[in-house]
Amino acid sequence: MNPPLLALRYCFQMINSDFYKQVVALNPDSHRNLRFDASQVNYGFVRNCTTVTIAGTELAQTTQEYPVVFVRGPDQQFHLVALLGVQDGQNLFVNAAGLWTGAYLPACVQHYPFVIAEDSQAEILSVDESCPALNAVSGELLIDDQGTLQQRVHDELRFIQDFQKEIARTGLMLSQLAELDLLIPLNQAASDNEAVQLGDLYSIDSTRFKSLGATALPDLFHSGALRLAFLHMDSLDNMSKLLNKSMSQAMERQIIPFADKKPQTQGEGILRVAEQGIQKPMLKSRRNEALPPLILANEQQKNQSKQNVLKKLLDEKSRLEQQHRERYSQGRDEVELESAELVTVTASVEPKKWMQSLPVFPWASAKKWAQGLSNRRRGMFVIVLICVAIVWVAAGRDGDSLSVAAASRPQTVDDAAMSVVAQTDIFAESMLRIAPGIFEMGSSDGDADEKPVLKVNISHEFEIGKTEVTQGQWKAVMGSLPEKLFFNKCGDNCPVENVSWNDVQEFIVKLNAQSGKHYRLPSEAEWEYACRAGGTQRYCGGSHLDDLAWYGDKKIGKSPHPVATRKPNAWGLYDMSGNVWEWVEDCYHNRYSDAQRDGRSHTSGHCDARVLRGGSWSNEADTPRSANRYKRSANTRFNNNGFRLARDLP
Repeated sequence: MNPPLLALRYCFQMINSDFYKQVVALNPDSHRNLRFDASQVNYGFVRNCTTVTIAGTELAQTTQEYPVVFVRGPDQQFHLVALLGVQDGQNLFVNAAGLWTGAYLPACVQHYPFVIAEDSQAEILSVDESCPALNAVSGELLIDDQGTLQQRVHDELRFIQDFQKEIARTGLMLSQLAELDLLIPLNQAASDNEAVQLGDLYSIDSTRFKSLGATALPDLFHSGALRLAFLHMDSLDNMSKLLNKSMSQAMERQIIPFADKKPQTQGEGILRVAEQGIQKPMLKSRRNEALPPLILANEQQKNQSKQNVLKKLLDEKSRLEQQHRERYSQGRDEVELESAELVTVTASVEPKKWMQSLPVFPWASAKKWAQGLSNRRRGMFVIVLICVAIVWVAAGRDGDSLSVAAASRPQTVDDAAMSVVAQTDIFAESMLRIAPGIFEMGSSDGDADEKPVLKVNISHEFEIGKTEVTQGQWKAVMGSLPEKLFFNKCGDNCPVENVSWNDVQEFIVKLNAQSGKHYRLPSEAEWEYACRAGGTQRYCGGSHLDDLAWYGDKKIGKSPHPVATRKPNAWGLYDMSGNVWEWVEDCYHNRYSDAQRDGRSHTSGHCDARVLRGGSWSNEADTPRSANRYKRSANTRFNNNGFRLARDLP
């Protein structure tokens, strides 16, 4: 068998299960009208996969969160894997709803259900027919009714072929390390790894690595194996995070009774299908063995965590006071805290007998300090004082968990502290977290200003709005609609338009003052990265524009439409193609620059114009392309100009 094909196939053969159940080659005759609905992908299928194979090109993103180790495959060769659990059949990054909770989703999971079958030709794409995202009704078209393969099929095939090459190249690096006798069982590498209840995992022996002679290092450097070795060893620091995550989940299962089980509804059908035949991790049988040493090993980290929470609360107190001073100086009415909200914050903690043994909280000192504050500040101080008291109580329990009243999970101190702040952030629920990643920005066959095609490394997490900012959201922040709004009868769910780049900056300043967060416009690279959503499609979400976008005024009635009424892209973002042009942060330059390779906004030099992306209701099909760029002066208003928010993560 072709070694790259075998390596790729092993990508989907984890320690416990092979989550590709019914692999069949796409057939233009038997798969006509087949569609792929990314919103229906549920990661329950990988719930019991303890490791997942990665390519060397994924190391930078993967090692930020997961331990990266080695496993010997059926071909007796070593493979690079991200470790997702500390016991067989355990994946700590898939929750009960089937959502992936990690910041980075490994590529071979990200591109499920597409694969090249081990017994098929390399140029034929296969799919797992058991995937509920494949259907004939909704989603991106893969094969039309004439049997023509659509662009998504070609994109996925090209990705897998490239991925095969990277797996093979990574395998050569690991062969170099193995020939130098550097790989040893993981549990021998460090005593910290003894709690990992898995066999057949390998790590680099740091002692042998340090003793390598000068003749071996140049070869390792030129092949990339030296960089791989360093990143691997650095990633082992994530082992303690993995152990803590396992311990926390085990304690939650022990403390929280499963009393809220409900009959399975029709909406849970996808999860039910994905979990058939999958054995659950056997945490119960090992809990008594695993927890005591873990608790002892991590006691210091738990204490540090409590101090971090307390510091965060004190920082929040300072921020609230500053925000309150700013509002008062501008003549705004004070935001009063209702007694019902105080009850909500305090009711999550049920009184217990153990409270009698707690250290005495210094109420008298706190009261004396509060008397020195003005009446206008005192309300804010009360909120923070309650939260600090909760931390004080929790710290006196030596790690015991707080009891919960009428809730399915414990309300953490952070939840209680932030609940008041969240009330002023109207965008809190409308933002989508975007993980770091690498993509190709621009187009080799597009306009001149879309070149050269750049490989951009988005190394930071950020959030971006699921939709364009609507008229209702603008009104909630600014108090009224824009004076020059053109489509003022479209409704609150229509995108706000006829706003300049400068108008948007004023909106963002006001929003940040109200929410205490750092909203902004996305950079041009962030916008295109989010638009492409891991693919290379012509439009933001696919190749069939009518499913994705409001465009072509002759088709849709010469006006924008309410947001989120077309299909989203693979990451759940709506209207990135069409509806209204979206301002981004960057100054316009007629050629891409290396300065944009890190994904940050490009604002150097004289800024005659700002960039807009995505096309609009008034443009024809060639305009809403993923790579297309447009420019306007920062003070220009037009009835197809709108915007989408981004936000920095702490």
